[in-house]
Amino acid sequence: MSERDHLSSAPPAQLRLQHSRTHARPDEPGLCALEDYTCLTGESFAMRSLRAQLRRAAPHFRIALIIGETGTAKETVALALHRLTAESDATFIPHNPSSLLSALQEVSFRPTLLNFPDSSASRSPCTLFLADVGDLSHAEQSELLRYLKRIAALRSGPERPRLIFATGRDLRSLSGVGQFDRNLYRMISAVEILLPPLRSRPEDIPLITCGLLSRSASSSGISTGAFDGRALSRLQCHDWPGNVRELERVVEIARQHAGDASNGVDGVIEAMHLPQLGEFTRTIPHSRIEARVDRLDDVIQSHVLDVLLRCSGNKVRAAERLGISRSTLYRMLDASSSASPLERIA
Repeated sequence: MSERDHLSSAPPAQLRLQHSRTHARPDEPGLCALEDYTCLTGESFAMRSLRAQLRRAAPHFRIALIIGETGTAKETVALALHRLTAESDATFIPHNPSSLLSALQEVSFRPTLLNFPDSSASRSPCTLFLADVGDLSHAEQSELLRYLKRIAALRSGPERPRLIFATGRDLRSLSGVGQFDRNLYRMISAVEILLPPLRSRPEDIPLITCGLLSRSASSSGISTGAFDGRALSRLQCHDWPGNVRELERVVEIARQHAGDASNGVDGVIEAMHLPQLGEFTRTIPHSRIEARVDRLDDVIQSHVLDVLLRCSGNKVRAAERLGISRSTLYRMLDASSSASPLERIA
């Protein structure tokens, strides 16, 4: 019997006993046991490899890029990476683009401003985090690159922060077609961490649900049982477009339904308690054109750009997919008179 079959058929009490370690809260100060983070829970090859990569990168990285779909908890993974560092007692500061650029400007010109009072004793560098680096405008990308070059020239120490960026977009392809600054991509992707989607590791779902139920029980004070085999099988067959975040919502709804059914303390959550799976719409991949266009020329440009993105900027391959000659594709690029994405690609 495979591990997945064993976990699915195991009685609820056995699952609770086997995986009681997942009760820890990811927001507890100083927590660095990666298995205790719900988004990093699991014994699949993908998750064991991811945890090993985080442990290898933590002592040495200065800049890291976390790539993952919506709902893969990129900020929580960034926090876990920060807490694994030798300076885990330092400050972890999430930023939006404008506040990050402002902070980096202060660092590059007045480094001592990052010597926060609460970390001055250890003189540990803080960690700055930006969730959606792929959504920066071209002007913001240029500004960010300029500040990063200045900071890279600083000596290591409290005046040189660690930087963690996250994105749900394919920056490698976007940089290849001129939609993301190639030099900036090279600088921020020195350590690149790819988060596997939940649909690629269904064998981890029994462990994750145990962790979610334990966390919910500890916060609500209400003891809750575990999912039975049929419920787990349904969860493992779903493709989870919202990843762990979607699973967390489903587990909470199922727990409430089981409680409303008066199953009592330590009651089993059955398939009948699950909400309708698939009600959450899949997020459109960022590699596709998202802007609405009305003019025929704009539609053509958008389609050509989409094909170029899928071909990683390879114009020869894009021309083949479009069914046109290379010279025709180049004429289309050269004929663009407005400041369009195609002009930047050319």
